[in-house]
Amino acid sequence: MAPDITDDKAVIILVPVRLGGERTNTDYLEFVKGILSLEYCVGIIGGKPKQSYYFAGFQDDSLIYMDPHYCQSFVDVSIKDFPLETFHCPSPKKMSFRKMDPSCTIGFYCRNVQDFKRVSEEITKMLKISSKEKYPLFTFVNGHSRDYDFTSTTTNEEDLFSEDEKRLKRFSTEEFVLL
Repeated sequence: MAPDITDDKAVIILVPVRLGGERTNTDYLEFVKGILSLEYCVGIIGGKPKQSYYFAGFQDDSLIYMDPHYCQSFVDVSIKDFPLETFHCPSPKKMSFRKMDPSCTIGFYCRNVQDFKRVSEEITKMLKISSKEKYPLFTFVNGHSRDYDFTSTTTNEEDLFSEDEKRLKRFSTEEFVLL
């Protein structure tokens, strides 16, 4: 029997990345523009040193952002025709891509499993094209983490580790000489 598709759940995927060393590498500009252009990208959490921003889009080589620390009036959304003014930035702000801090987090929204498959395929293609080297910013891999099955009755520690981890675990600090 096929699984019930109506049981699919939406998910927001947050991917932390580093876009350079001390400064943002401009080689990533086209990749960031491509990511922000995707319909399922919800934006980038980042900023510049000592300031946090939410990047929602771009124009030319500048990023359009909002400051999440900006205080706004309370809006009672339970009333009919509540005012929308406080949900919009009165004057969008732009920042040069070069000023962006290299540490950031990219967000994606998937409505269901089919959406996730489409998202991962499209982003994987984009990552391969944008990667001048062998190492993309991130990858999608089939499978799940070891702690995925919380109902597991496994209590034997040996069952939790791969063969490589077991081999590494056998070494002790006494077997190494610090120079």
